[in-house]
Amino acid sequence: MIRCIIVDDEELAQEILVEQIDKIPDLELLGVYDSALDAMPIVRSGDVDLVFSDIQMPEISGVSFLKSLKKSPLFIFVTGDPNHAIESFELDVVDYILKPFGLDRLLKSVNKVRALLDSQNFNTPNRDFLIIKDRNSNIIMPYNEIYFIKSDGDYVTIATEEKNYVVCKRLAEIVDALNSAKQFFRVQKSYVINLDFAKTINGNIIKMRGNIGEIPIGGQYKAELYKRLGITGTD
Repeated sequence: MIRCIIVDDEELAQEILVEQIDKIPDLELLGVYDSALDAMPIVRSGDVDLVFSDIQMPEISGVSFLKSLKKSPLFIFVTGDPNHAIESFELDVVDYILKPFGLDRLLKSVNKVRALLDSQNFNTPNRDFLIIKDRNSNIIMPYNEIYFIKSDGDYVTIATEEKNYVVCKRLAEIVDALNSAKQFFRVQKSYVINLDFAKTINGNIIKMRGNIGEIPIGGQYKAELYKRLGITGTD
């Protein structure tokens, strides 16, 4: 669930947004606040994933509210004022919705939030699994089941004994997520392998266990790989 709050001093705007949020199953509305000052405690508690905030409000504007936070949740500005869009996006808000708006427009913004939160969860450190999307499911994939990961532009193939999963991620994101997993090593610009499944290394070729076959080692990665494995003689 995406835990969200509304910050808006207009009662009608609150009611409309509450009604629309209620139609989106993975949004959990924690509260509705008339001002940034009222919302400050719950936002600073760290319990909020997403803030739907107006901009023009008494005492503290939505923009000033966001600027005041050392660590902020995701923000979507929902406002009738079009004049702060550039400044808002410079503050890395997820979206800037102009009133009035429909459910389709809100869903478009929420989809951006989902993508950002998925990316954050994907890169959570100190764990021994990846979470990947396969159609409508989230699959928990233990590191010790991954043979190798191969990149192809904005997609990667994650190879396991069960099947190969194609995921819309760049290899750099995978490498960041696997940073604490010592068994993985990048052997080419486009390949990361699980060394636990390496069977033999001969020159510039790694033969993997099972039916994975052979994977060539890129020249710039060879010396570091040999060093990692304690192999002498990299020529």
